[in-house]
Amino acid sequence: MIQISLYTSGQFKNDNVLYHTVFPQDLCKELSSKPDHLLLDVRSPGEFGDSSMSTGLNLGHLKGAKNIDIRQLPGRLIEIAAYRNKPIFVYCSHSQRSRRVSKMLSDSGFTQVNNINGGITSIYLLDEKQRACLSSMIQTSNKYSVISPADLCKKISGRDNIYLLDVRSDSAWKHISLNAKSNAYGSFKGTHHIPLDSLRMMINEIPRDKSIIITDLYGSDASVAAKQLTDLGYHNVSFLLEGFDRYFQWDQEDQKCSKENYLPAAHYTIINAHAFPRYYPKDDNSLLLDIRSPEEFSNTHQQSFRNIGHLKNATNIPLKDLEINLKKIESYKDKPVIVYEFGGGSDSYEAAETLVKKGFKYVYVLAGGIFNVRWTASNVEGQSFMHDWIVDVPLENQ
Repeated sequence: MIQISLYTSGQFKNDNVLYHTVFPQDLCKELSSKPDHLLLDVRSPGEFGDSSMSTGLNLGHLKGAKNIDIRQLPGRLIEIAAYRNKPIFVYCSHSQRSRRVSKMLSDSGFTQVNNINGGITSIYLLDEKQRACLSSMIQTSNKYSVISPADLCKKISGRDNIYLLDVRSDSAWKHISLNAKSNAYGSFKGTHHIPLDSLRMMINEIPRDKSIIITDLYGSDASVAAKQLTDLGYHNVSFLLEGFDRYFQWDQEDQKCSKENYLPAAHYTIINAHAFPRYYPKDDNSLLLDIRSPEEFSNTHQQSFRNIGHLKNATNIPLKDLEINLKKIESYKDKPVIVYEFGGGSDSYEAAETLVKKGFKYVYVLAGGIFNVRWTASNVEGQSFMHDWIVDVPLENQ
């Protein structure tokens, strides 16, 4: 039986080598040109049927798709044997699992395997024109809607009959949480705050005659709140896909409402992979600070998936050693300092807080870390150049 690792990160090197990759905006055209195809959804049955305990992942499924959980696929290949020489389009939530399955299928003799870049999540992130045909393909049992950061900006710019509701905890909303990342996320002007655990008790404060848009940190609590409201008879309810975490990782050049409507909470700036070219250090006038462990930076970490190289020209000072090493970088107190870590954890935000408190004036956090740079390079059209920013990636994790 073929074994599939659920944690392997070294799959981008197989793109357009072992299998073909398809951007979601090109998917309808690809499917139309290959009518005798199979859509293969390799998420869990819960995600496929909108019943997963991870409610933020209940995003519906593509019409006509066959669902085989990645963990079950090795023993169920016989079910798709008829497509050995026919087009198969594989997707999951973010195209991590689908890439592993695409490799497995190719290694098993399937000849026309196509990975859908970005997964079903990226379909929601397309603009209205790009996702027009795909929207009609999404089947869901959810009574609420999922909206992207760009869609949210369009809606709140008009402010017509909109009720913005944030369901973060009190500590996160007031920016007094023990988690530095939770404290860094602000809110939109005019947002009403009701913690998720108080929602049912305060339900009468929420109007029934307005379009309700729910925000939170990661989309998980907001999706629960959306279900609770629709179950209680509310209509026209939506939540921000993956919360403010996604908001800061997506291209804010498309979010013209940000300057007018977003109220920042941090005393530093959060940037994303799309904005990174404008900040990338080209000389000693700025510092790119990698606050991971020395083992991660040098690709010797025991968890091999963490060994994904580092950003070119980065200086490594682990978070735990930052304060005692500030003298090494004090020449950058009046210059831009860009902080990053492996992924979307809180360490880089904690480091940014430390730098600001110690007098550094221009501090930036790279949202999603080096992992998001790699993901964006491989899943967003026109961003493949970002791969060149990352150096010393071990062969097994390329």
